[in-house]
Amino acid sequence: MRIRQHIGNVDIDISDARLRRNLKEAQKLLNMQVVADCDPLIPFQQGALRNSVNYPQGIYGGEIEYNTPYAHYQYEGVVYGPNIPIRDAEGNITGWYSPPSKHPTGRPLTYHTAGTGDHWFEKAKQQHKQEWIDLVKRTAGKE
Repeated sequence: MRIRQHIGNVDIDISDARLRRNLKEAQKLLNMQVVADCDPLIPFQQGALRNSVNYPQGIYGGEIEYNTPYAHYQYEGVVYGPNIPIRDAEGNITGWYSPPSKHPTGRPLTYHTAGTGDHWFEKAKQQHKQEWIDLVKRTAGKE
């Protein structure tokens, strides 16, 4: 957007292009920093959940998503079910089957990697919120 004004003998021409560029860059850097700060808090077994991060609106958008079939369950930190055992001919459990519609059971998940757990974004935000604000301020306000 351009604003043009004529005041007396002075023409003023203001463009918001620099501000728009800086805000776009600030969003990208914030997205990247949020992911970096969440990473050590995300449950880890083989790394698939941490490595599944994507940006549905692109890197300049305001959404971050973890895209695995179990991401929601890990984030909520509660076992969902029903979980129906699959048994072999001898009756040994060889796996589990879950119907398409699952519901929280109320039983908490157990996380095996120290420092990881549910609601990792909220925990990262609690630890890093001011740093995120400062990052955006620095980037949005630069020349």
